[in-house]
Amino acid sequence: MGLPDLSQADIALIGFGGSAPAQVLHLVAKAVNDHGYHSITPVRSQSMEYALLQPPHRTFLNTNSSTTNQKQLIIYNLPPSLTEYLSTASQEEASFIRSRLFLSSNSPTNNQVIITFDSNHGSFLGIPPAATEADLVSYVYSNNAAFAAQLASASLNALSALDQSAASQLLLETRSSDTVLLIGGGGREHALAVALAQSPLVAKIICLPGNGGTQAEGGKISNAVASDGSPMTKSDNATVVELVKRLNADMVVVGPEQPLVDGVVDELAVECPGVKVFGPSKAGAELEASK
Repeated sequence: MGLPDLSQADIALIGFGGSAPAQVLHLVAKAVNDHGYHSITPVRSQSMEYALLQPPHRTFLNTNSSTTNQKQLIIYNLPPSLTEYLSTASQEEASFIRSRLFLSSNSPTNNQVIITFDSNHGSFLGIPPAATEADLVSYVYSNNAAFAAQLASASLNALSALDQSAASQLLLETRSSDTVLLIGGGGREHALAVALAQSPLVAKIICLPGNGGTQAEGGKISNAVASDGSPMTKSDNATVVELVKRLNADMVVVGPEQPLVDGVVDELAVECPGVKVFGPSKAGAELEASK
């Protein structure tokens, strides 16, 4: 499918999805308000437009042609996980960023500044950790070739690290093989199981109790069985904790509302502190259940 034409954008925001990091918003608002940037094009960054409209930014996204003499600013969000990096959209974005970095480094009249944001650490790559917002702005809008090379090197190193992680998944001895326990037995849980199975980091998805569809799915997906091999039908907190320990599960995904209201997330935090759990606490779930 490819990326849209960004040649007329003053600023391109790439790969932020539903996130809108404050540091990126500040940088974009500064570019518009203080440096004459006007045309902003989000690419797979759907939350940015709304976030920029909110105080204190009050920056209106304008997709008209470029009107600035400044260098084009491309802000790229480094994929926060290997699974996201390996998606088709992320691969297209990463290829685009690599090509832009190589072209700009070999061009004596480079007209782009490419800066990568690491959402896992909440910082821009290649920027000194102690830099203030004013420092950041001066860095980005300077014509310092050494600084541009520093940004490019940091971005390429980060992408190379993701490539190395992806390569390690091809080797049996270094491949991640997480076991995921999926609580629930409806169509929603079936869809979640299929989506989870697409991750190269997941080896097994055990559904509790699951349904006929998840049982027939095969591959990585199966329904939970008791120690004697019989199907498991209960999904109370004690059963979930016992199964997590027996399976040595790495992650628990909770589909239905009732287990959340019953406090399964809180229970797992105490009984299985090393296990990742996708779902709100009992207090958070009660906000929804009380409606």
